[in-house]
Amino acid sequence: MTLSDAALEDLSHTLLSIADEAAALVLAGWRTHVSIERKGAIDLVTRYDRESEALLRARFAEHLSHFDVVAEESGGHPSGARPVLWADPLDGTTNFAHGHPFFCVSLGLVDGAVPLASAVSAPALGTRWRASRHGGAWRNESRCVVSSTDRLGDALLATGFAYDTPTRDDNNLREFCALTRRTRGVRRCGSAALDLALTADGTYDAYWEPRLKPWDIAAGTLLVLEAGGALSDLAGAPLDLRDGSLIASNGRLHDALLGALRDAARAPCATW
Repeated sequence: MTLSDAALEDLSHTLLSIADEAAALVLAGWRTHVSIERKGAIDLVTRYDRESEALLRARFAEHLSHFDVVAEESGGHPSGARPVLWADPLDGTTNFAHGHPFFCVSLGLVDGAVPLASAVSAPALGTRWRASRHGGAWRNESRCVVSSTDRLGDALLATGFAYDTPTRDDNNLREFCALTRRTRGVRRCGSAALDLALTADGTYDAYWEPRLKPWDIAAGTLLVLEAGGALSDLAGAPLDLRDGSLIASNGRLHDALLGALRDAARAPCATW
């Protein structure tokens, strides 16, 4: 499907409007002692994840029915013939369930491997991001530009950990220890979509994480690209949304971070 730059710009606004509506629904349940269910030992879900997803699917059916949809809670089956809307109705569920403000609704439209339009709405932070291919990335009403940091020692990074961290040896803890010692710090906010958005707007200089899902990163990767940043998998190869392991950076730090992560993966966890 061929869409003009102007059409993609309009789509980014439509996605943001839909994300905002779902985010308002989620915000109504924040800090209300919502009941928690478990999809795994530490993988949580709430009624607001499901209600947000139901709202998103209803709006997609009304306004964007010519795209396939895959969403975190109910899945989906892309036809391969149309762009896919990857929807995370509540990214950062654990944060939300504990009253932490770092959660969002994240929507990304992707055609094959090409991100086209996206929106991220973080209602407790009062902040929203959107992007369209060739149309730039925006935080609220300001254009996003990645940071200019060019030394790891001066960098503020972000990372995250998969739900199977307690049961794996390759669990990102070595890398976290090593990069914490080599940088100004490594933040772990618990929302991949927000980590990518904050890399795009220059808050973070880079972000890495293993074993993510396409709905976690489809929106944020376009934000990073349109803000002038760089993306790869953890080996430096082109990013594959379905693989889900990624590095997002301002570009200047990308090779240095790749090297540092390779070194860290071969080392014991750093001592403090």
